Amino acid sequence: MRIVRLILVVAVGLAALGQFLQERRRLKVIERLPGREARDHYEATRERDERLMVGVTVTLALAAVAALVVTLGRAA
Repeated sequence: MRIVRLILVVAVGLAALGQFLQERRRLKVIERLPGREARDHYEATRERDERLMVGVTVTLALAAVAALVVTLGRAA
């Protein structure tokens, strides 16, 4: 069980690092663009990120429901 926890901690850490690096890159791109283009680029990337997060949330919710069904199915 400890190895699973370790894997989860490492995965979460890598995900946080990846998000940080992606945001840093996005801000560097925005700094080089003129005002209107910078805003449009920022809004487009934020909308894409929001759609991705909705997909991740739905996937995790479905996985949780599946785990619940399996757990309750074994208890019966």
